[in-house]
Amino acid sequence: MAESKYGKCIKTGLIIDIPHYTGKSVLAHNGELDADCSIGYHCITKPMSFDHPHSHKFPEMLCFIGGNPEDVTDFGAEIDFTLGGEKHTITSTAVVSIPSGVKHCPIVFKKVEKPLVFLEISLTRIWKPPRRPPKKKPDKK
Repeated sequence: MAESKYGKCIKTGLIIDIPHYTGKSVLAHNGELDADCSIGYHCITKPMSFDHPHSHKFPEMLCFIGGNPEDVTDFGAEIDFTLGGEKHTITSTAVVSIPSGVKHCPIVFKKVEKPLVFLEISLTRIWKPPRRPPKKKPDKK
């Protein structure tokens, strides 16, 4: 059988389990897309947060999309999002375009009445999580 010219462009096997999300995620953070782009597609069904402010050396888009595939505007969530030190509240389907070098987080999913999609698109081939701040030492009493 002749080798396909573009078959290599179809990527499979990107499905993983990430404990703090619901169901399966699609994740390509390690160059799997053969492009200067990485993605993470996750389902959120309960309140949660990403607490540590950080920045990246590349632009990033964070998409908050209603989980009903027939109506992505069917959005039942309230999300507090901090961008460049400014706190914003998201209550409808939105894309946050984060310029390179701009600090963002915390992201607090305060109210989640129905499933929503959290899609991260980063303009980098390899995406590594930001360094976590050191753990606080317990107060001595």
